Amino acid sequence: MSELAIKPGLRLGSYPQRVDDGLDDLEQAITGWFGRQRTRLQRNRYNQRYIVRKVARHEEALQACSDEALNAVVQELRHQLHCRGLEESLIIESFAVIREVSGRVLGKRHFDVQLYGGWLMMNGMLAEMQTGEGKTLTTTLPACTAALAGIPVHVITANDYLAERDCEIMLPLYQHLGLSGAPVIDGMEPQQCREAYRADIVHTTNKQVAFDYLRDRIEIGDDTGDLRFQYRQIQRQQSAAADNQLLLRGLCFAIIDEADSVLIDEANTPLIITRTLPNDESDETYSDALYVASTLVEDQHFKLDQKSRTVELTLEGEDALEDHVLRLPKLWRNKRKREMLVKQALSATHFYQRDREYVVNEDKVQIIDQSTGRLMPDRSWEQGLHQMIEAKEGCLISELREPQARISYQKFFSRYLRLSGTSGTISEVGDEMNRVYGLDLFKVSTNQPNKRLMYGENIYRDLLDKQLALINRVNAMHSTGRPILIGTCSVEESEQVGEWLQQQGIPHRVLNAKQDSQEAEIIAVAGQLGAITVATNMAGRGTDIGLGEGIEALGGLHVISLSLNDSYRVDRQLYGRCARQGDPGSAEAILSLEDAALTGYFAPAVLKFLAGLAGEGKPVPASVSRKILRLPQRSHEKKQCRIRKALMKQDRQLRRTLAFAGRFE
Repeated sequence: MSELAIKPGLRLGSYPQRVDDGLDDLEQAITGWFGRQRTRLQRNRYNQRYIVRKVARHEEALQACSDEALNAVVQELRHQLHCRGLEESLIIESFAVIREVSGRVLGKRHFDVQLYGGWLMMNGMLAEMQTGEGKTLTTTLPACTAALAGIPVHVITANDYLAERDCEIMLPLYQHLGLSGAPVIDGMEPQQCREAYRADIVHTTNKQVAFDYLRDRIEIGDDTGDLRFQYRQIQRQQSAAADNQLLLRGLCFAIIDEADSVLIDEANTPLIITRTLPNDESDETYSDALYVASTLVEDQHFKLDQKSRTVELTLEGEDALEDHVLRLPKLWRNKRKREMLVKQALSATHFYQRDREYVVNEDKVQIIDQSTGRLMPDRSWEQGLHQMIEAKEGCLISELREPQARISYQKFFSRYLRLSGTSGTISEVGDEMNRVYGLDLFKVSTNQPNKRLMYGENIYRDLLDKQLALINRVNAMHSTGRPILIGTCSVEESEQVGEWLQQQGIPHRVLNAKQDSQEAEIIAVAGQLGAITVATNMAGRGTDIGLGEGIEALGGLHVISLSLNDSYRVDRQLYGRCARQGDPGSAEAILSLEDAALTGYFAPAVLKFLAGLAGEGKPVPASVSRKILRLPQRSHEKKQCRIRKALMKQDRQLRRTLAFAGRFE
């Protein structure tokens, strides 16, 4: 733990972070091999039994303490951590103290498995803990221990709702330990962010903290020396209202909840900060492009690649554009310009659908995060695509945006002095986590045996058979009073399913990006008697659906997935909404051969053959469906992995170029 030892520079605010090591692929491979050998040795010593036994030695004395005496223990522990640093014996004692305080203040006492998960994260590792095992409470062990030692801690999760919720729940624990906690979420003013980042433990999202880091980089400029950093920190102390102060206190210790979502699923594209530019294109230019695109015929004038989302004009298509030139403004005589505009118009028309990739809210186009189902109001597509979609929807055309700074998640998170995390679905990407971030993965056993029943993944012949199967299953479950969660892949699909249920007179509630303000209210009742909830991925990661009285005796929550996600890990997250902490529950998937995930991967002839196997009203045989469902997911995962590798390669090339020019970012 030497990297996290308290240093004078850390206390004085010198913006600590890890510098890029510049290792090439061979050096990284060798370093990774030695790291794995170290991990195997640690695994033999630091097992769950060892950690629990060590913590237990402190517990009896702590349980006998009055509240005043326990507060004194906390203060002495804090003093020792400041003086001696994060020694093993102090970490163990800290875990025991945090466990006791949590039991008194929150009414939640850490399980033995949570102690082990916290120990792994404290030592910069990944802890795979199954859904429902209390990962949020587990993170308080390393977060509070590091904060007691004077180290700024970022607890990072997948969305604003979870960041704000987790901070609110855990704040009484932090305060009882003499620590401060605050959320930093989208929409906060810069001064609010600065104040929040001064807290000992900050709950925020991956996007928020990475963008705030980029804002600091822009403020610092090309001069990245320690004196510049300290000068900015002095400015912060002298003038609390200064607009040019830095936001963060450095990148010291990050604990990532849902680590596979943050470090893998969302790491395919770099984060880019932009500034607005005057839009030279008139509204008529976008309208003209959409009109011209509407006159072109697919396969004759252009070809679409659904997998890569690219458009290629044929020679006949280029000739067709030539025919429009004389009837359009002068800019259309530029061949490159007109082809770019028409390709954007075709992309906006064929690849970006309302209520799937975006929603229109208050006359604005707002992007939907495909992995979480939530809105990203401050994000926009680049190179005029966003403006083209606005024109398609008849919205006010926004200004263009020019990149100012960029960083990839791979590069950003590797700059933390200590990085750790947890997730219930991380083993499939463990090798990539080790290779890219140097994170070792350990599995943590469940506190209670898992009682989830899987009813299978059934693929029906067409959408009608899928609809009938869903209605029959919902009626059967609803008649017993069991609560039901129906998972969909988009706003559009969730509303369609809502219409199916409404036609049958089945009471239900819909949760998607349009109802994000009602999320807490809907989730709060989703586990009650007879509740039926139709949701997008908003009801996936980090969502805890509490069971109402008597629901356990009925069989618990039943989860139905209606779509095949890009990764089986996301499917498992949805199934993990039920049967948590030893509760009963069940899950299944009801799909059709007409679902986009299957039609976009399999040839029509293959789908026709599979339809023949299904029969009317009957699913494809289970022995076949298990095989065909994994194929598109594995293909997508491999493709995304290649994209992330290419992004890392681009990062290295950019680093060399900037280093040659004497710049940092």
